[in-house]
Amino acid sequence: MSYLGTTQTLFVNEVSNEGAYLDGHDLGEVFLPSNEIKYELEAGDSISVFIFLDNANLATATTKKPLAQVGEYALLRVKEMNSIGAFLDWGLEKDVLAPFNEQKPRMQEGYSYLVRLYLDNASGRICASNNFNRFINKTEPEYTPLQEVQLIVAGKTDIGYKVLIEEAHYGVIFYNMVFKNMFVGQRLTGFIQKVREDGKIDVILEKPGMGKVSDLGEKIMDKLKAEGGVIALGDKSDPEVIKKVFSTSKANYKKAIGGLFKQGLIDIEAKAIRLKA
Repeated sequence: MSYLGTTQTLFVNEVSNEGAYLDGHDLGEVFLPSNEIKYELEAGDSISVFIFLDNANLATATTKKPLAQVGEYALLRVKEMNSIGAFLDWGLEKDVLAPFNEQKPRMQEGYSYLVRLYLDNASGRICASNNFNRFINKTEPEYTPLQEVQLIVAGKTDIGYKVLIEEAHYGVIFYNMVFKNMFVGQRLTGFIQKVREDGKIDVILEKPGMGKVSDLGEKIMDKLKAEGGVIALGDKSDPEVIKKVFSTSKANYKKAIGGLFKQGLIDIEAKAIRLKA
């Protein structure tokens, strides 16, 4: 197994004025430049480093942390385009290449794209791709309704946000189910709404039921206390304003404040709610 493109703890074979030579196993000896060494090292010590290929295609170590490792997704900005592809800033001095045949859609200089890093078998290079179809799990999804899942926002479509579910399958969050600002590359928690017969997956961000309303009620109470006991959002307030303040629908907001009212915690007005004295 190659350590290239990952963070590993390696043992020091030798230390010189130029840097340290580390045991990179199947990569052979890996060089760590002296300007990357923040404390004294001796042969036999261990150190955590990220391993990549330098401009001479030699395995090199750095103590810097890139924005993503091989097998991970990240939102990266294109610094330069040339005849072989796009070079993206991933936090290291040497940029990472996204070959033209791995660009879907075609990238442009100065723009940021969600990409996955992979190890190219032919060249041995660490590369980036936004052609996610090659990484998606081709097996039939086995999610259950209301199962909690981790999501990465991959893009926008005519009907909603396209998301990666557990980095394994595509799903969609319909626009009318979105009550918070969302952007490509964002990571968030969601819930499976439905797995359709054709394998397409509908995802929601709010779990239906009183559990969600209870969480929202706590959030409303915290804001009331922080705002001196009054919030200018009542039973008749604009749904868009409620969405902006609490990242939820007006229906959920009304259920939550109704529950707080029944507990004797607040008074509800048309355009405001107040903590009871």
